[in-house]
Amino acid sequence: MANWTEKQKQKYARFQEILEIGKQRYVDAGGNPQRYRVGFKGQDYLTDEERKEATKIMRQMFGISITNGYVYCQGSSWQLPENSLLGKKQV
Repeated sequence: MANWTEKQKQKYARFQEILEIGKQRYVDAGGNPQRYRVGFKGQDYLTDEERKEATKIMRQMFGISITNGYVYCQGSSWQLPENSLLGKKQV
């Protein structure tokens, strides 16, 4: 993180903020903060919009893109399964 630009640091801070929102909702609902599961729909206490924003930020931060049924990440690529919803559009 020492070599990150200011924009990357801001994105990371927003990503952390979104995760903390979900964790706080989980704790407010009576959950144990140590058992909070990030990224599992229905278990992460995030709205669909928050989850989409967090996913978008994560992909931007780590250079992940999906094009024509292939995932590209940090110099590597692999094909998605034929039944994957992610391969249906460019993400």
